[in-house]
Amino acid sequence: MRWSKAFSKTGLLALMLAVVGIGIFFYERQYCGAEQPARYEPQQLRQVITADSKTSRTIMWQTQAPESDAWVEYKLQGENELHRVRAQGKEFATDSGTVYQQSVTLTALEPGTVYEYRAGGGKEFSAWQTLKTDTGGAFTALIFGDSQSLDYNVWRKTAAYAYSHDPEAAFFINMGDLVDNGEQYSQWRSWFRGASGLLPQIPVAPISGNHENYSLQWKPYRGDLYLNLFDLPLNGPDGLQKQAYSYDYGDVHFSVIDTQQEELNEWQPELIASQVSWLERDLAASDKKWKIVLVHRNLFRYQDGRPNELGAALLPVIDRGNVDVVFSAHNHTYGRSAPFKNGNVASQGTIYISSGRSGDKTWSGSRAKPQEVAFDGVLDQPNYMKLTVNDGKLTVTSLKQDGKLIDTVTLTK
Repeated sequence: MRWSKAFSKTGLLALMLAVVGIGIFFYERQYCGAEQPARYEPQQLRQVITADSKTSRTIMWQTQAPESDAWVEYKLQGENELHRVRAQGKEFATDSGTVYQQSVTLTALEPGTVYEYRAGGGKEFSAWQTLKTDTGGAFTALIFGDSQSLDYNVWRKTAAYAYSHDPEAAFFINMGDLVDNGEQYSQWRSWFRGASGLLPQIPVAPISGNHENYSLQWKPYRGDLYLNLFDLPLNGPDGLQKQAYSYDYGDVHFSVIDTQQEELNEWQPELIASQVSWLERDLAASDKKWKIVLVHRNLFRYQDGRPNELGAALLPVIDRGNVDVVFSAHNHTYGRSAPFKNGNVASQGTIYISSGRSGDKTWSGSRAKPQEVAFDGVLDQPNYMKLTVNDGKLTVTSLKQDGKLIDTVTLTK
């Protein structure tokens, strides 16, 4: 069969268009309908504790520059329906320059549910991360004493070991002195890097320590950088939001107290007095089976184990509130008291636990107090604790960085 030149050119053009069209069709089927590679890289991506972890969670991250179209998308694990929430941008000055930060609090979540979430900006997005809400029942939490360090790889190793051996941990607590100098942003970057294996997966519940309240000149300071970096529950006393706060997880009520009166006296002379009355109300309002108070500074004198000035103010409230455990930090040693009530060892009372250290700073001057039934100076290596609540039992286990057991205690109700 013979074709005209005109028809040959027309036919060739049609054939080429057909081939291109078929190629586009199969490209779109293979790639455009599939998940595209993540291109958005949020810095210091983290989950932060909320007052009610059954139905809410805060997601935060830093960006290289200001972003007006940042967001979080989330979905039920294994499902396709996406929900998008716009982030609130914030910027603040540090010694390393301006920090650009994004924050989203997800609400109306379902209890005991596994979600996936990702951060994004414009049309780009990060890799998916896992988010689990509180079931209201049994859980394990990790607790870290002072993580301040000269070498934050020590903190990284402690956190990584703890989480790798309890990957089902629901959240983690850092007991204050997260960093050595709270106004030096490079230390915060090191702290975030050290916890980078945990923060995108489980929420952090931090506590302010005295080192969060030092200026670059090592003078007392307000701790602005710590307060900027963590959008914590706003249910504390007036004027002390995010310094003191409370939250529930499972059948436990946690109350956080800021004990830095010495550093904050210039700005908040009534710091402790304001929290005493708040703590009384906070504990009375909770119907949870277990009550835990978290403080940075110890409530007892090192010399003789008697209540110090902080203890004199807080112990009566702790006794009246029937608090089960008080965790402290600051002295970089582990210690657990016998039950303590009305200023003395008792058959029934509050257990006081000094959490030790998760960083590289040690203190050889600490000694066991008379009421302590377990003590370890943790001079040889850092330690961490895990809190397990299940079937009417609350267990606290202290372990060294390599997993060696220091101490364990179980309370029952």
